[in-house]
Amino acid sequence: MKEKTLGYDWEFGHEEIILKVGDYYYGHELAILMYTKEDGELDLFSDLTVNLSYYSLEPNEAFISGDLSNDKLKFIRQHKLGKVLPERGQSGYCTYAKVAFDLDRLAEFDKEGVERFREKHGIEVSTKNVPKKKKNERER
Repeated sequence: MKEKTLGYDWEFGHEEIILKVGDYYYGHELAILMYTKEDGELDLFSDLTVNLSYYSLEPNEAFISGDLSNDKLKFIRQHKLGKVLPERGQSGYCTYAKVAFDLDRLAEFDKEGVERFREKHGIEVSTKNVPKKKKNERER
């Protein structure tokens, strides 16, 4: 099965990114990794998120990795992956943007990863994108 990709533009050009969703070992916060495909194999491009487990976050929230963070925030906004929040995280001298990710949108790119994450955190699947049945349509 071919993975769905998202375009990512940065100072060195354009990449087609494959997202993988999981959670961090310590704290079990949302972890999102960015991959490219090289010779048919996944190659880690960058971490989209960073683990600052000493902050209290909602399950769908995460801090954005400081590496190329402006490009990553643009990527999140461009592809409607979540909402950039006004709060910031701090670790040492670094400040990290906080994002509330749309798990339904992330599931379009890594369904299995999002399902595992939801199960681990007891998050129900949203019904906002499930088509409603017509009144005269019967169950089969």
